[in-house]
Amino acid sequence: MAHRSIKSITALLLAVLVAVISPLGELKIRAYAQSDINGCSYLCESDDYRLYLNEETLALAIENKETGAYMTSAIEYDDGKNNNTWLGAMNSAVVITMINGSDDTQQADIVNDDVKKEITCNSNGFSAKLYWTKYRFGLTLEVSLTDEGLVARVPDESIVEDGNSYFIGTVSLYPYMGNSYLDSKEGYILVPDGNGALIYLNDKEGRFKSGFSGMIYGSDVGFDELNVVTLLNDRYNTIQDSEQVIAPVFGIAHTDDEIAYLAVVEEGEARASIECIPNGASVYYNRAYAKFVLRKTYTQPTSNNSTAGSLHVYEGERSHSDLGVRFIFLTGEEADYSGMANAYREYLLKRKDLKVSEDSYKTRIDFLGTERETWVLGTSAVVMTTVEDIYEIYDDLEKENVTDIFTVYKGWQQGGLYDIPITGYKADSKIGSTADLTKLIGDAQKRGIEMYLYNEARTINPDENNATFNVVKKINKRRYEEKTYRDVYENFLYLIPQRSDTLLKRFISSYTKKGVSSLCLAGITNTLFSYNYSGNNYTRYDTQSSYADTVTYVDENTKLVMEQPFAYLWKNTECFLDMPLYTSSYIYEDESVPFLSIVLKGSMPVYAEYVNFEANKQEFFLKMVETGSFPSFYITKESSSELIYTNSSDVYSSEYSSYKSTILEYNEELKALGELTKGATIKNHRIEGDLRIVTYTNGVKILINYGSSDATIDGVTVGSMSYEVYK
Repeated sequence: MAHRSIKSITALLLAVLVAVISPLGELKIRAYAQSDINGCSYLCESDDYRLYLNEETLALAIENKETGAYMTSAIEYDDGKNNNTWLGAMNSAVVITMINGSDDTQQADIVNDDVKKEITCNSNGFSAKLYWTKYRFGLTLEVSLTDEGLVARVPDESIVEDGNSYFIGTVSLYPYMGNSYLDSKEGYILVPDGNGALIYLNDKEGRFKSGFSGMIYGSDVGFDELNVVTLLNDRYNTIQDSEQVIAPVFGIAHTDDEIAYLAVVEEGEARASIECIPNGASVYYNRAYAKFVLRKTYTQPTSNNSTAGSLHVYEGERSHSDLGVRFIFLTGEEADYSGMANAYREYLLKRKDLKVSEDSYKTRIDFLGTERETWVLGTSAVVMTTVEDIYEIYDDLEKENVTDIFTVYKGWQQGGLYDIPITGYKADSKIGSTADLTKLIGDAQKRGIEMYLYNEARTINPDENNATFNVVKKINKRRYEEKTYRDVYENFLYLIPQRSDTLLKRFISSYTKKGVSSLCLAGITNTLFSYNYSGNNYTRYDTQSSYADTVTYVDENTKLVMEQPFAYLWKNTECFLDMPLYTSSYIYEDESVPFLSIVLKGSMPVYAEYVNFEANKQEFFLKMVETGSFPSFYITKESSSELIYTNSSDVYSSEYSSYKSTILEYNEELKALGELTKGATIKNHRIEGDLRIVTYTNGVKILINYGSSDATIDGVTVGSMSYEVYK
């Protein structure tokens, strides 16, 4: 048992003394500490918060000094329906799933197991060296109170595994921080699904058997088996992929107590999942946490014969990274998802992890150059938009006063859109010469048009390039193949990160020598994976580190924009392309919210996904108004029917003549909004039934009505499926 430090006891006595000697009329804050909160005793305090610790379980309570509102990491009410395993998870600071043989479901915690503890308290928290004697593994938990909240972390070097029977599979730190029982609290869980989602803390009445579970920065193809895909006519995938976890965050708000936290997984995030689980899923408690993966089990085929058997095995070597979660606490009017988003922006800016770039409005008009369809021998070019066509479209738009344009040119390279990777700056002759393309980029720049060439640096097309070497194998040493379900190119492969780096640098060298430097990077911007190469296993940490170095080089040598970049790359991009405006629409999610848009709006331009492929274009337009996003169009000069026998057969509507009027309409309305909100951030976003109220820091307020009838709020009437702007 650890002893409380003299410094902590002194702080407690001083706090009590202040409460005693202060005049009663001036007691506007609670100047004394509670002796106990949910079995946790006073430990230390910052300017705004007090930290309480249960030295048996290392459970915490954190209290706002002004309001007395608090959150705890252990349950406050036991309904008697929980077994010892669940109670251990609910009350322990650290919860581990162990690997014993091929079993990766056993739990180790601080409540149910014999754990040696060496606790050292300090002025802003404590350090606890923990060792599970039966399983012969251990780690050190460090907890520090900060001005904003607290940090819980486990240094990688502190993790030990001394036995040969039990190994650490996953580690969760304070998995029940901010938990609540059924509908005992008003509020919600912030889920990092798509742009953002909420799970309300109301009684779910046992309707859901599970909650949200998403790997930060997407799934890992190095382990994940190929899913069984539902196809139409053995060709079209009828199931849309779920949205990825773009930023390593989650949160819980108790709106009745006006206290909330935003959790940022700031160490070990590349190999962690976010778990957001409503009450009724296994137990009747709402909770959210990060689960760090140290080892995974996987299926190892025993032969090259697909019908032969396989073994269920686990990684021999655990991954290596510090593990850390920062809990940023918010109170009062800031204790909601808008406050969480603003806190995350400030966090990123403070750490220089977010590039701030000029956010003037531009309509994004991307062009497709050439594709390929199967021919008698090999393939033949399908020409969709030439250099000359782009000149004509720009001229036509200029006549209509559309001059603020942002363009990404796809399929410009020799061999067309899917002749990848791109190893040099050479245009497909079907669109014009390389000199013609260089001149177009320069002429566009003179007209104030930003034009970027598209480069998908992750993937290799084995039908067009030698893919014998430098391609990704899964951890089971089987080559990873990405199936397209298309007629021309059926499979793509992934390049190992080192090869992507080499080829990208080679391309940039030939590109910049021509005096052009604007680049749109894709593929490596929103993918992380584990892989096996030359007999060695590499983790997502290795891939992340390699991609980060590559992107930093690209950023230093080009003007760089990225397609749906993960948060660790936001410091390198001039804008965010393809922002999801929706969620995956999981059944347990109660509401979608523009969390990521609130974070980024005002810091950099944010472009929505393509308007072309949205079924409800009016609702999608309102979503852009609500989120402050700029529109994106995927345009071709020729009819999209020409693409029916190519790998771009899903581009079913793209002809410029069909979209010209929409481009003009969107440009007029959204440019006016962009001018009103330029340089401002979203201060608050509020939901009132079918209404969304968006308030900017410069005083502009936008009311959006998604309902089927008119609605009035703040004395302003908003028409059905419409919006109003006022100050």
